Amino acid sequence: MPEGGLKITELLYRAGLVSSKAEARRLVRQGAVRLNNEPIRDIENNITVETESILKVGKRRFLKLLPP
Repeated sequence: MPEGGLKITELLYRAGLVSSKAEARRLVRQGAVRLNNEPIRDIENNITVETESILKVGKRRFLKLLPP
């Protein structure tokens, strides 16, 4: 994770959890993206990590986020 964080759509795309940024936007709008079990609904949301976190996309895709 970069120091300033990343937009949620960029993070999902770079991590390979989605095949396109459009798919990432759609999943965020539908409420399928959660950070530490809290839904993320804003596609402009910047994600910064201060502690170890779990990003969940749908039912079967997970990503562990570690602080820089």
